Amino acid sequence: MTPPTASPASKNKGIAIQEALSILSDRAKTGEQISNSKSIPDELKGRGQTIDITEELQFTNPDNFTTCDCANGAADNVDSENRGDPVEDAKHEAMKQARIKRGEEIKSKVRSMSISDLLGMIFGAQQERVSTYKIYEDGLSTILISRDITDYPALCAKVTASFSVLSDTINAAKSSLLEQHKRKDISAVVEQLQKHECEKLNFTAALHLERLRLNNSELGVGNDADERAAKLLRESIQTLEGKISLTVQSINESIDELRCIAVDEE
Repeated sequence: MTPPTASPASKNKGIAIQEALSILSDRAKTGEQISNSKSIPDELKGRGQTIDITEELQFTNPDNFTTCDCANGAADNVDSENRGDPVEDAKHEAMKQARIKRGEEIKSKVRSMSISDLLGMIFGAQQERVSTYKIYEDGLSTILISRDITDYPALCAKVTASFSVLSDTINAAKSSLLEQHKRKDISAVVEQLQKHECEKLNFTAALHLERLRLNNSELGVGNDADERAAKLLRESIQTLEGKISLTVQSINESIDELRCIAVDEE
C-alpha cells in the first residue's frame, strides 16, 4: 500500500488532528467514513485542533528539505483558533526565535567537526530518537490504562521538545557535511533519513489517535460505540502499524548506508 502524500492544504503545518485522521487506512473504500470531527474524543476538543507534534521539528535550513512536508515552514504554523491572540502570537514567536538561535549554535559547533565525528553525532541522535519514541509509546499506554486523555497534549509537548533538539542536531550535521566537507552523497542519505522520520511521526500520530478512539469506543460512549466501527478502528490500527513497520525498514536502510560510509571514513 502506497503511503499517502501530503495535499497542498496540509503543507506548512504541524500535525493537526484532522490531518492525522486523513491518512488513516482505506475507510473511504468501505463506504464507512468515521474520520470526522465528531469522532475526535471530547477531551481533545477545546484544546485547539492542532497537536503540534512536529511544529518544533524545524530543520536548521528548511529550504534544503523541501521533499519533507514536515520541514516546510513548520515554525510559521499558528492554530487558526489562536491566530490574532497576542499571548499565543508572542509565545509562538518566542519559540520560533529560540529554535533559530539553537540551530545557529549547533551549526557553529559542528563546523569544525570531521566527517567521522559528524556521522557519530547523527548515530547518537538517532539512538536518542528511539528512546524518545519509547517514552511516547509508554506515555500513550499509561493514558489508555488510566483513560485520562487530558494528559495526551502534555505528552506530545514533552516528546516534541526532545524531537526538536535531535532533529536540529542531525540537520546541522547534514549542513556541515554539505557546506564544509562538500559531501553531497552523505547529505542526501541524511535527507532521506529525515524524510522517513517525518513519515514515521505522521503515521505514529495517526496511530495514537486511532488507539485513543478505539479506547473511547470500548467505553460505550461516542460515535464509535458499535462493534462495526470498533472493527474498522482495529483494522485501521493494523494498517498503520504495517506502514510504520515499512517506514522503520527504510530508516534502518538509511542508517546502514551511513554506517558503511562511516567505516570507509575511518
